[in-house]
Amino acid sequence: MRRAIIAPTDESLALEAADISLVHGLALADSVVYATARRHRAKLVTADADFEELPEAVVIR
Repeated sequence: MRRAIIAPTDESLALEAADISLVHGLALADSVVYATARRHRAKLVTADADFEELPEAVVIR
């Protein structure tokens, strides 16, 4: 946890997440997570199959 950062959700991130939600059919909460990862140029590693096919998302099983 020492390398973790707290990423605030601001208006521009919320709007980007809303766009992602519409384009990719993700739930808004998932879209916020994905938009935050993209903003910080991080790979999103998840077990959630909803992120399959999204760039920079790694789905593990």
